[in-house]
Amino acid sequence: MSDQSLGLFNSFGRLMQNRVFLMAVAHQRDFAGMDGHHGNGRGQFRLLQLLAESPAGLTNAEIAEILDIRPSSVSATINRLEEVGLVERVPSQTDKRVVIVRLSEKGRQMAEHRDQGVAEMADKLFGSLTPDEQVDLQRLLDKLAKGAPELDLHDFMGHHRDHDWPQRPGWGRRWF
Repeated sequence: MSDQSLGLFNSFGRLMQNRVFLMAVAHQRDFAGMDGHHGNGRGQFRLLQLLAESPAGLTNAEIAEILDIRPSSVSATINRLEEVGLVERVPSQTDKRVVIVRLSEKGRQMAEHRDQGVAEMADKLFGSLTPDEQVDLQRLLDKLAKGAPELDLHDFMGHHRDHDWPQRPGWGRRWF
């Protein structure tokens, strides 16, 4: 690793040590449904984001298809969100057998507040950069993101595939 690459790596590390930044990025990914997980409340955030993007509301079947989760999981998540007043169920105007799920007023306010908070944080973080620097940074981050799938945990850990690397979850004893 060159000194320049190591310096960049350390700079990213310092940024990732900022708890507020890291939590905001993680929350943004969860809320936008980019994490690929369905449990631990993340499904609720994914559903809220989906409904925020669908002001007319969606049926349970549409939600299940879009989020690629079981209809029973959709119903359970909607029940939890309805209990805290973030979503509401309304009968369809065109088909009385269908129920539409949409954000309640409280849910819309929460989504707007969250969007405003993300925008303010982004302005604070990137506001010190000129517009040209922001464009350059976006281009460079896109380039880094394209190379990230090629990263291999085995290389990071200093092990090669032909060594005795544990094939079970967790780091195993060799990490320490």
